[in-house]
Amino acid sequence: MSIPIFKTKRLVISLAAVGDAPLFYDLWTDPQVMANVGFPQGLPVTLEEIKTRIAGQNQSPFNQLLVVRLKATDQPIGECHLHPPDQEGIASTDVKLLPEFWGHKYGVEIKQGLVDYLFRHTKCTAVQATPSIANAASIKMQEAAGGIRIGKGVTEFPETMQIYTRPVHYYIYRVDRKDWRAAQNH
Repeated sequence: MSIPIFKTKRLVISLAAVGDAPLFYDLWTDPQVMANVGFPQGLPVTLEEIKTRIAGQNQSPFNQLLVVRLKATDQPIGECHLHPPDQEGIASTDVKLLPEFWGHKYGVEIKQGLVDYLFRHTKCTAVQATPSIANAASIKMQEAAGGIRIGKGVTEFPETMQIYTRPVHYYIYRVDRKDWRAAQNH
């Protein structure tokens, strides 16, 4: 049974349970989903490896696999991550949805929920994400959640992984606490 972390208007975000492993397998092996994070053929992972990872999770919502489900049907549609603040006070998020659920603004709803959760439950000064420059939908999601583009970068994988990865050129988007607080007061 999954432990709910937070809810939005249409979604429930919960800690992953071992029974959710097929969702992660479908997401992580899908080239459409994973090309934006440097795995153009999908992530080389097995269902058993995912089950083992989930079984080893703790009850904290941070740095764990989280499942996104439709509130109305309990159908799993994607995953997200809450990364706690680093030494500079910057927390980070990640969202991945199955392609059949793209285009319904679920990503925006999830991202706003993640930002709200981090600002309400940590002392972070900002929430950051690094969407691929090629991922227009993720960029729109960051901006819709109040993210401001502050830079760009490149992720390069270790030589041992380069046979099945590609470098990811990304933008850095950040929501500062003061801007989030101002938006909450409107």
